[in-house]
Amino acid sequence: MKNKMETRIKYSKILQIGLLLTFFLPFFPQGCESKKAEETAVLDTTIVVVDSLKQDSLELTQKNEHADTLKSAEITNGTINNNQKQERKSDNELSTIISQKSPIFQILLRPNGDYSGIGSLIDSFSLLQFGYSLGIAFILWIIALIIKLKDYNNIFVFINSIGLIFMTISHSANIFNGNRLWGFWVCIVWCTIMIIYDCIVLLKIRKERKA
Repeated sequence: MKNKMETRIKYSKILQIGLLLTFFLPFFPQGCESKKAEETAVLDTTIVVVDSLKQDSLELTQKNEHADTLKSAEITNGTINNNQKQERKSDNELSTIISQKSPIFQILLRPNGDYSGIGSLIDSFSLLQFGYSLGIAFILWIIALIIKLKDYNNIFVFINSIGLIFMTISHSANIFNGNRLWGFWVCIVWCTIMIIYDCIVLLKIRKERKA
């Protein structure tokens, strides 16, 4: 009976390690991380359009056709420049820089141009976003693993549950929004199954001690 319980505890620890490994799966699409960059690009485009209109109003008194051509060229150039700025900002992200070092890193951090969980986490930490819910969940699950390895008790169940809550609300308070990829849901389901399994194991341990 003791060996059987030790095996169950061992499986629980493996599940905890597997949960952390799910962070290497695709979690969020690229647009989710570059939302701020897109907003900046829109603002820059608006400024370019306003400046173009001002210049057009001055040129119009001289030559209408020349002013219209200049306006179109400036707006087009402004859009191209904004797209280039957004691409350069994406290239400066830490996960992108690391993924360019090796094809293996590309698969782990930026699969198919998207962000894996660990890639998104690296970018969050690089921007000093330690209060970010994704990072909090990851840290809580590491703490829970350490507790499991040292002393198998019900404390890690509480920590894992809190981590699951933070993970659920990461990137949006709406759990059903479309900005999540399949790897995110694998992580959520994995954690839920692990918590249920741990609760069952702990209940059996408590019954055996009472007996």
